[in-house]
Amino acid sequence: MSAIDTSRPDIVAFMAKASAALGQDLPQPKDVFAFGGGASNPTLSTDLLGKAIRGEKSATTSWPVPNPMYWSVGDLSVILDGEGKPGAVMKTTEFVKCKFRDVAVDFAEAEGEGPYEEYRKGHFWFYGLEEQKAAAWKMGEEFEFGEDSWVLCERFDVIYPKPEVGIGEDDGKESQSKEPGVEQP
Repeated sequence: MSAIDTSRPDIVAFMAKASAALGQDLPQPKDVFAFGGGASNPTLSTDLLGKAIRGEKSATTSWPVPNPMYWSVGDLSVILDGEGKPGAVMKTTEFVKCKFRDVAVDFAEAEGEGPYEEYRKGHFWFYGLEEQKAAAWKMGEEFEFGEDSWVLCERFDVIYPKPEVGIGEDDGKESQSKEPGVEQP
């Protein structure tokens, strides 16, 4: 079951808007989440959402691996921005469960977070955060993330972008991260 209620009013409204834009009735999403920690790292979450919308990110890694799995290939998920607002609808296209040391180079690069070594470094940092350790402990997984940790490698397609998130197509200007509560020039 998704950690975030899939029947939350803003999620239902977002799915209705996506259904109207796509001209088809979409089923309720199986998962609602934010990349990169959500509220604990809003700038990273919003940046990664933008990469997914622009097609620069088409994969994500999960640890610990959810057990039981509550979504599967073909299911829809809503990706939130760093403020917890719905930003995109994605469709899962593939799952691979493997040890972290065995994550394929092409998969790591599809995450859109830089070359393979940057992917590895970033995930060791992220999964090392205390909140991730606590989540793993609650799920009965190993407490420390490492080379032998099982991860879920998920590929996806974004089927509905939300351009008003402020992270749409590159207009030739250098993009700026928008910190909540900080005015940008």
